Amino acid sequence: MLQIGTSDEAYADAFRDVDSVVCSSARPGTAVREPGGLRISGRWSYASGCELAEWAIVSVRLPGEGGRPPQPAAVFARTRDLTIDRDWHMAGLCGTGSHTLVGDDVWIPDSHRLDLPRIAAALSNIAIAVGLFAPLWGAARGALDVVVDVLAKRTSPNPAHPTLADSPGARRNLAVAAHKIDTAERRMLGIAAAVDATQPGEVLVAKERARLRMDLIAAVRECRSALEDLLDLHGSTGLDSSNPLQRYWRDFAVGSRHVQFTSHVVEEDYGVLLLGIDEAPSGML
Repeated sequence: MLQIGTSDEAYADAFRDVDSVVCSSARPGTAVREPGGLRISGRWSYASGCELAEWAIVSVRLPGEGGRPPQPAAVFARTRDLTIDRDWHMAGLCGTGSHTLVGDDVWIPDSHRLDLPRIAAALSNIAIAVGLFAPLWGAARGALDVVVDVLAKRTSPNPAHPTLADSPGARRNLAVAAHKIDTAERRMLGIAAAVDATQPGEVLVAKERARLRMDLIAAVRECRSALEDLLDLHGSTGLDSSNPLQRYWRDFAVGSRHVQFTSHVVEEDYGVLLLGIDEAPSGML
């Protein structure tokens, strides 16, 4: 997918080693045009995987010319030409290493500037969002596996039931949590199928994109609710730092707050489109 929007030279340079890792950040830096390329500077936060990556895709704003406003652009930069500000101190997703990349007057040849229109045409926001949700769903599923494994071993607080697995109430709560996760999976796969069914260059109508976004927000909420149910079932030891359940919970809590899952923006878009109000939806669609 990265080859879309890059020159053959940049692609060959970045992936001469087939195991190359590429990170990215959409936070904009600045750029100055020079003959043959750009000089870029900035701080690019949320650059997940930057400690492992040889290359980074970073955003910049090109100065306006002829009365035109500044224009967005993106470039391939070598991470060895950047530094890392290790400022990723989060309650969850610690392992992503989503620190800030820092650059000062870094030279980028024209061959390593990306073609944003081609990238936008090839990969929609909804495709990006469902790809981001997939590992979060995996965290919810992992939490379910942990609790299923422990119910047969955990003593029930009700002396009438030797274990939690013997409790009709606990079994009911487990079933509800599992169904929420299953429903979220069906939503996720349905969104992915709708994206896959689009033809090259085809763009889904705004109302359909908004509906798919609403499905994704619902899936996020279903998994979040299921995780709370599972923690209730497991009990307080699920929050011990050695227990993987609390890690799944923390990782989901952080990851599901990604800007791609901003529910009030998605709901506003859908409401505007349902009412036919003559207002442009947000850029999230």
